[in-house]
Amino acid sequence: MLPAHITLSAAEIHTLRTSRVIIPVADAVFRIEGPGTISCLQGLLTCDVVKLASGAAAWGAFLTAKGMIIVDAWVVRDGEAAWIVVPSDGRAAMTQLFSRTLPPRLAKATDCGESTRAWWLIGGNVAALDRAFIATPQAHAPFAELMLAPAGADTALVHQGWKIGAASDADALKVLLGWPSLGREIDDRTLPQEVRFDELDGVRYDKGCYTGQETIARLHFRGHANRTLRGISWMPGDGPTDVSVMAGGKHVGTLRTIAQIGEAYRALAVLRREVAIGDSVRIGESECLVIEPPFEIDPPAVA
Repeated sequence: MLPAHITLSAAEIHTLRTSRVIIPVADAVFRIEGPGTISCLQGLLTCDVVKLASGAAAWGAFLTAKGMIIVDAWVVRDGEAAWIVVPSDGRAAMTQLFSRTLPPRLAKATDCGESTRAWWLIGGNVAALDRAFIATPQAHAPFAELMLAPAGADTALVHQGWKIGAASDADALKVLLGWPSLGREIDDRTLPQEVRFDELDGVRYDKGCYTGQETIARLHFRGHANRTLRGISWMPGDGPTDVSVMAGGKHVGTLRTIAQIGEAYRALAVLRREVAIGDSVRIGESECLVIEPPFEIDPPAVA
């Protein structure tokens, strides 16, 4: 059986479900400032930055001219400035994109490096915290709040009764909730509609032009994506030994991320759109079931 990318024990699941947890995420944080910050980002991101309230966070993507995802991102509005939070693997691409697309007199991007880190807060909310910027998602999110702060800011929350999670907790939540990850579900040939951006409010079709919009709008209004992100499940001890997903003797997709949550296995796969929820597929020698995210996991028994 293929090894799981992510493993959470029953006790860890219980903590995530019943406690206030602060999860460190290894994301790159950029600060964008200047009189044209909001309008510049509006022309680069799939989400609507202009309508985003100060202190709110929205998920979207930066695209190539052909509509392929360069990197998915959280944008947090801070008045007329903004924070951009991207997976660490996307740092170099963002640095290049900002240097190429942001006019210096209108907007300047600063890589905050180690000076500002990102945490997901789940199970509760933080009204205020010294030296921390707390953002609330405006729509779907795998967290209750996003905290941007200097290293060590989580210590103050521990004193308030919060528990410290692991970076793998964020990965597990993304799988359970059906969120794609850069480098697994998202590669340089992925369109937003292929990895649940519509379902997760990552694309707005009622905003102005942005890079890659023509392809995305044409697919939305005149066609459909040929691939889509689905869930896969199988019985413990009978997991797949390959990543190629077969149905009717044909290759229909690829297994991307595997998570073992307690005794249950859940995975994400990019499949041909004709593969429906409830279908049986073969992965290696195993029969697996196609399911729809988000995934339900039976409550764990914890001593």
